[in-house]
Amino acid sequence: MKLLGLLTRKGRLRFARYRHILTTLLAHGFGEIVYQTGLGRMLRLMRRLSRRGRRTDKRRAFGESTTWERIRLAVEDLGPTFIKLGQILSNRPDLIPRELQVELQKLQENVPPFATRRATALITKELGKPMQELFREFHNDPVAAASIAQIHRAILPSGEVVAVKIQRPGLQELVDIDIEILMELVQLLERYVPESRNLGPRDIVDEFEKAMHQELDFRREAASIERFESQFSQDTTIKVPAVFRSHCSQRVLTMEFIEGRPLADLLDQLPRDAAEGTRVAKLGATLTLTQIFRYGFFHADPHPGNIVVLDDGRLCYLDFGLTGSLIQRDLEVVSDMLVSIIARNEQQAARAVVRLAGSRDFETARSIEREIAELIGRFQSAQAGDFSFTGLLSEVVEILVDKGLRLPSDLFLLVKSLITIEGVATALDPQFDFAAHLEPFARTLLRDRYDPKRLASRVATMATDYTELLQSFPGDYYKLVDTLSSGRVRFSIDEASIRPIRKTVLQATSALVFSIVLGSLIIGSALIVHSRVPPLWRQVPVIGIIGFVAAGLVGFWLLVKIIRNGAL
Repeated sequence: MKLLGLLTRKGRLRFARYRHILTTLLAHGFGEIVYQTGLGRMLRLMRRLSRRGRRTDKRRAFGESTTWERIRLAVEDLGPTFIKLGQILSNRPDLIPRELQVELQKLQENVPPFATRRATALITKELGKPMQELFREFHNDPVAAASIAQIHRAILPSGEVVAVKIQRPGLQELVDIDIEILMELVQLLERYVPESRNLGPRDIVDEFEKAMHQELDFRREAASIERFESQFSQDTTIKVPAVFRSHCSQRVLTMEFIEGRPLADLLDQLPRDAAEGTRVAKLGATLTLTQIFRYGFFHADPHPGNIVVLDDGRLCYLDFGLTGSLIQRDLEVVSDMLVSIIARNEQQAARAVVRLAGSRDFETARSIEREIAELIGRFQSAQAGDFSFTGLLSEVVEILVDKGLRLPSDLFLLVKSLITIEGVATALDPQFDFAAHLEPFARTLLRDRYDPKRLASRVATMATDYTELLQSFPGDYYKLVDTLSSGRVRFSIDEASIRPIRKTVLQATSALVFSIVLGSLIIGSALIVHSRVPPLWRQVPVIGIIGFVAAGLVGFWLLVKIIRNGAL
């Protein structure tokens, strides 16, 4: 961290943010990480440069808290950027331990609303008009507040009642600084803790940066809402809020204000309203499965707080900030896997599971057949309600992770969405059979795979691909021959795979160097003793004695190292 950077506003913000991050890590008992990565020196410098010039961080009493709980508490204290990172990681069992994944799912956003004057100032700046022209009425008290934005109720000049979602002022700048700091911390972590490279922390930060910038652009959320409206325009069981594009920007989103009963309230009224619970459970599951298997574009966080039951019985989704999409190939493979599991065909299920990770390694498929068969055997009791189908999907993902296979991020969102909606449906109706409800959707998608129009489209695409291949083949062939004949062939070797070899070669080289030094000491000392170079001790040169003693010590140390490494 350059001291001259403190002269700029961004530099001062970075300084304050770095200090907050480091003191928070210390307060939650992660001082070892701070000092192991060399950040302790930075923290001491920050304390000296601080105006107060004294320690202000307070260590907390951990009591019975586990390491995972302390990580969650630290993330909550670090604010919006780190909370969002934690929420993303909570959906990625391939990146973090299961215990930490469960703990991060408990993350809470305890943030107060920001002042209304700051909200109206941002609206005016973003939309380029005064509030009097934009709204007939604007309620000062926010309806809801979170780490990313808060929502105000308002009325447009045309009379529509709307919900105005306003991004927290300064959030984009804070996120940019936090991501810069995260990348610097990752570089330090990889330098001082080489084992961390196996988790790919740089890839995690890169993926998080992309996801965060997408979520901070409210125009993308507006586009998602409009896409949902287009998909379900003919469906009378769902209501999609209207978007008012004239009142939207990158940091302001204006949509129809929805009046209705939150699904969480209906859950609180069970079992008094059991019939309504059964109806909503079936409808909610149907809508989610339709989004996934018919359109390949789905609401990835359908928890009770994001679903409203209208007076006419329709369901309405809120907060489209987190959505997922799947390409046709992934949808078909997912359907193949689900149908195979339901049909108890472990061989076909194992192959589909491996294909999900973009692999066709049937050796890996055979190695996980037994585990898939065990899961399917446990699934046989699902009809009795004592086994969750989406819980089975989670275990399938864990099997893939154990085998070192990686899934696209949207597939994890798919699993999260299915788990959430099954949990909501079974809470509304304990007798609800989610697997039986899911099977027709998956089978329909598999049947549509052989639709004549789709097959014709695939044949046309393959014909185009083969035509391009034949056209480029002569040129590619001559390039290959030219490269081979000129000796310009390069091989790319993965650093992780060569690391053990490099370590072994380094150890062998070190042993060889010390052996040469040892031999040189012995020969040199022998020559000195033979030539009787003064000073002498009992007619023996002192320098020769020192040389033999040094050779003995080096030889003994070398022998110990060889024995420890198991090379003797």
